[in-house]
Amino acid sequence: MATLNQYIYDLKELLRNHHIVDEDYLTNRMLEFWIITQRSMWIKRRDRLFIHADHSLMQTLVAEVDSVDRSFISDKVSAVYKILRTSQQIPKTINFESWDGIISCGPIDMGSNRFNHCEYEEAVRSGNGRFNKKQIYSFSHNSYVYLISKARDNYWQLITQVAVTGIFEDPREVGEFNHVDGDPCWTPDDEYPINLELWNYMKAEILTLNIDSLYKIPVDRANDDNSAKTDVG
Repeated sequence: MATLNQYIYDLKELLRNHHIVDEDYLTNRMLEFWIITQRSMWIKRRDRLFIHADHSLMQTLVAEVDSVDRSFISDKVSAVYKILRTSQQIPKTINFESWDGIISCGPIDMGSNRFNHCEYEEAVRSGNGRFNKKQIYSFSHNSYVYLISKARDNYWQLITQVAVTGIFEDPREVGEFNHVDGDPCWTPDDEYPINLELWNYMKAEILTLNIDSLYKIPVDRANDDNSAKTDVG
């Protein structure tokens, strides 16, 4: 695995090999967009079970948790019944047909058991049995992660932070969250969540769909060396 900056450099080398050197047009921002788009497309093509086992695609963010009203129309009812929810909306995940793209949700202590992350309907209906009544369930709704439990001692309501691991559509957005030590959960100099095999597929697709199309763009001669031009007057 490499960093986003290293993948951008790799693409720039590919561009130079194709004699495309218009630096004003080919910004890092455009190259990042190509990488993000191709990554999302290739991941969606893969089987869900394969994705679950590929740790190179995963990222973990730490989110603050607040107690909020559990009504769907909380602005119109009094805040009596509470539920825990991340204070920020989490980055958009790459969704599959029956999976929201979140691998796990749990305490920030990586040695602790993870919560049972599931669909909303399952979360609100679970916890009635003898062996699961103290379990904590998490689910996604409107880009937030919610926590719910039917444990009578309400210890779970003391949770203030959670760690969410997922396959995020734009890995850069994970950098908007901070670890407990204050450092960003991701920076462009951290490993970018793709593996070498996937990068080779992505790069070939970028070459076909993006770079080759640049040949149709008129070349900018404005900055050419005038001394190299022949005066035909």
